[in-house]
Amino acid sequence: MPANLPPDYYAAEERYRQAKATDEKIRILEEMLSIMPKHKGTDHLLADLRAKISRLKKEETKKKPGARFNPYAVEKEDCPRLTLIGPPNSGKSSLFNALTSASSEVQDYPYTTVKPQPGICRFDNYRIQIVDLPPVMNDSMEGWMSDLVRTADGAGIVVDGSNIESLESTADLLTAVDRANLYLRGPEWKGEAPLGTIIKSTFLAVNKIDIADDEAVRFFQAEFSGLMPVCLISAKDNDSIRRIFKTIVDTLKVMRIYTKIPGKDPDMYEPYIVDRGVSVGQLAEDIHRDFADNFRFARLWGKNTFNARRVGRDHVLEDEDIIEIHC
Repeated sequence: MPANLPPDYYAAEERYRQAKATDEKIRILEEMLSIMPKHKGTDHLLADLRAKISRLKKEETKKKPGARFNPYAVEKEDCPRLTLIGPPNSGKSSLFNALTSASSEVQDYPYTTVKPQPGICRFDNYRIQIVDLPPVMNDSMEGWMSDLVRTADGAGIVVDGSNIESLESTADLLTAVDRANLYLRGPEWKGEAPLGTIIKSTFLAVNKIDIADDEAVRFFQAEFSGLMPVCLISAKDNDSIRRIFKTIVDTLKVMRIYTKIPGKDPDMYEPYIVDRGVSVGQLAEDIHRDFADNFRFARLWGKNTFNARRVGRDHVLEDEDIIEIHC
């Protein structure tokens, strides 16, 4: 049975695609639910809208009455999170601004950033939350800062490749990380971490290579290349931004999965950003518990399979697969 959706529904759907704030998205989705005719032809669409509303509400942080205000708290978005850390004057905030189109303050003097600055990086239909942390100094990190690194999905260390004197401040940063019981290593690192430490998938960005000091760059490459990916960049260069974004995706080990409602075109605007290696059943659980509980089979469209292939809940998905879940 066709859905026969009214024009108002499609207008609301377009506003939803343009919306940025979580509460605005929820409001528009609820409006779409009220507009949609209720019959057998819209059953799957209704379930999909309810799943999106549930997911957004679950991720939305609500202030509890009487709770103490935390000036360093950062609301978690419904996407992976990466923290940027670095010593003073590394150009970290300039990189953050280039990745997110945000406006973290940038000056020629150190310690400009004094609180965490969150922003959303959108590239190739990925959506990743990036948090710019204040510079690490005096070989120690404040507790709230290490907590943000610890609870994120990955981290990026940004250092100054233009000044040999930056080696000393980078050494202080590494000491601070050790004291915070954080073990920052690349996503492919296979060693064992010291007991009691938290392993966090990490890359190193050697910034300001447009004015690079060759000795400093050689040091960073020699010191870090066996521990994590080393990316030589300039925050002012678009090619560098594209390279660093690919490094971020590889560090987080995520991919894009698009969803499709039977009888409708796939939603190619807002993929689920999930861990690489996720199965159909795990995705169904992430979308909504009802999809997982009532799962019968799924149809799959992808680069490495034939169209509309029927798969079960244990099938492992690949980047940019399109999945249609049948309950």
